[in-house]
Amino acid sequence: MQYDVWAVSPESDDDYFFASGTASGTLSLLANDLGYNGTGYQVSITSDGADADKTFTVTGVKVGAVGYDGVVTESVTGPSATVVYSTNYYTRVDSVAISATSTGNVKVGYGGDLAFPRTRIKGVYFVSNGASGSVVFTAKPSDTTILKLAVASGTLSQDMIIPGEGILTTKSKNGDFAIMTLTNVTNATVVCG
Repeated sequence: MQYDVWAVSPESDDDYFFASGTASGTLSLLANDLGYNGTGYQVSITSDGADADKTFTVTGVKVGAVGYDGVVTESVTGPSATVVYSTNYYTRVDSVAISATSTGNVKVGYGGDLAFPRTRIKGVYFVSNGASGSVVFTAKPSDTTILKLAVASGTLSQDMIIPGEGILTTKSKNGDFAIMTLTNVTNATVVCG
């Protein structure tokens, strides 16, 4: 039997949606689609000024949602010379607006853990920094660990093949998703099907 198989590696880009500049009103986004095959990340908002008194309103499609149920609007308190992240993981961002003109230069991008919709994990390849660590897949919103790969100290890379049908990332409920968290792992590629 033939399966559709695809691969994804975690990444981040702090100015993917909005390049550094003063922000005001609804921002002109440079891009909208974020995730490959429904994967996604948290939206990151960075400011070099004191913008903690501003609210950023993010509207987009959450990872794991189906149809119009997936479009959500979230309020994110602005950063003060740092970066903050949305609570939701988005596969597409439709708009970002700020409640008042920013004090500093603002960038809007994405980062954090990689989120997966309903799929099957078929294999994982990772590169570590040599320290002990882990690659952990956690089902959300239940916070159930569905796969934990321990990385032994001194391990620089490893290819994990998962037999058979793979490991399902979610139940069949709308809104379920899974995140992959890397500890002392510098890069990973996940094969899904």
